[in-house]
Amino acid sequence: MTWLQLGKNLLGQLEYLRIGLINTFDPLNFLMILIGLAVGILAGALPGITMLNAIVLVLPFTYLMGIVPSLLLMTSIYCGGVFGGSITGILFNIPGDPMNVPTTWEGYKLNKKGFVSKALGMAIMCSAIGGFLSALIMTTASPPFAKVALSFSSCEYFAVVFLGLASVVVIGTRSIGSALISLFIGMFLASVGMDDIYGVSRFSFGSRILETGINFVTVLIGLFAIGEVLDQLSLKTKEETGNFKVRPKTELPRFKEIWILRNTILRGLGIGTVIGAIPGTGATVASFVSYGVEKQISKHPEKFGTGVWEGLAASETAINGSTGGAMIPLLTLGIPGSGATAVMMGAFLLHGIQPGPLLFTKSPESVYTIFVGMLLCNLIMILAGLLTAKFFSELMRVPANILGAFIISFCLIGAFALRNDMADVWFMALFGILGYFMRRYELPIPPLVLGLILGPLAESYFLTTLIGVENDFTIFFRRPVSACLMIISIGLLLMPALRRMGEKRKKSSEAK
Repeated sequence: MTWLQLGKNLLGQLEYLRIGLINTFDPLNFLMILIGLAVGILAGALPGITMLNAIVLVLPFTYLMGIVPSLLLMTSIYCGGVFGGSITGILFNIPGDPMNVPTTWEGYKLNKKGFVSKALGMAIMCSAIGGFLSALIMTTASPPFAKVALSFSSCEYFAVVFLGLASVVVIGTRSIGSALISLFIGMFLASVGMDDIYGVSRFSFGSRILETGINFVTVLIGLFAIGEVLDQLSLKTKEETGNFKVRPKTELPRFKEIWILRNTILRGLGIGTVIGAIPGTGATVASFVSYGVEKQISKHPEKFGTGVWEGLAASETAINGSTGGAMIPLLTLGIPGSGATAVMMGAFLLHGIQPGPLLFTKSPESVYTIFVGMLLCNLIMILAGLLTAKFFSELMRVPANILGAFIISFCLIGAFALRNDMADVWFMALFGILGYFMRRYELPIPPLVLGLILGPLAESYFLTTLIGVENDFTIFFRRPVSACLMIISIGLLLMPALRRMGEKRKKSSEAK
């Protein structure tokens, strides 16, 4: 391609971006962005009401609108929803969605240290930066990213998920053994029900309730929301319950504070965008991988889980960084990169439009309007996040018993609404009690949640790969990308042991 052709392509993109900017500020389109952000942040923040559920609920209403306002509404819910769960995670130690769990580990500890205002502000800024830059990458580099993601097979997918498991197996725990036990319990719980590959019922013991499986959102609500409420109510004094007499305010970080974390933010952005562009992974994997990598390369990994800014920034940047990445395969290849983009693909098909390479030639104005809309959405999210955080901060002044009753009531509704099944409510209560005792005896909860979330993905990709190669386990180390990821994963698992060996040698040499 000559320089003249490159120049023409660049001018063409700039022209489409100009048209997209004009279309975005159309009253209806701009209104959809504002409504989508509000709905997304609230849905992400409220336990049991996930961002994906919110997108599904608005899908029927988009039939009456054009494709551009429909997609702007859903992308705004998407961007707002992946951030919303961090608010309740930081304030109440209750993540709104599985992807917000790493944020909760650091954010709530920062809250207990007295940095709740700065923690909320840092989460908002890192989310906005990650979302804006990933949308910018999506705008300029969609075709190359899509080609890389398309080349991935189930072998590479398994390696990515395995990296997610390996990078967080010792996060926030004092004992690797207890973390592994918790992780395997989570993976076992995830295997209850119908096997996706062979269609065989496992560990159900003839029970209809167990045959449908254990929904990971139900476990998440129980372990974190119900378990946290029981733990807080068991404390005797108001100071111990975490209620604030003074209304906490959201304090945006200064440029100097952001600049100190620039490397963490860039790593989170890269991990989030790349993992988001891989179909079937999404924000949850990106969040845990980014947090785990940041811990392993830190000079003070023992401080993670006690309230460190690097952990909070890594998680939040990767979560919103995955939004732009997940849109790349949808728009350029017609392949959803996540559950949310799968619903968005349904909106395309609902309006008779097939997403893919031809979309850029047949409806470039619509595509670039979506690009500009996501950029604008992440900028407006700073203001929307401040307003939402202020609303939820008011709840921190409510007495612990009243607030606990409110949270439990909402969790009951959310658990039942997942599948309209009372079994989910009973499972939530059971895991709520389990979460309480795990807190009391300082057993690690995060590995259990990770095993429950990533276990089914790992199993599916692992078995699919082996079926295709006649059980040749070496395939994971014979493909370049998967081999690199597997080696990194093994290195992360061995790093704590190697670090302890190095510390022992250092102490022995100093003693001599």
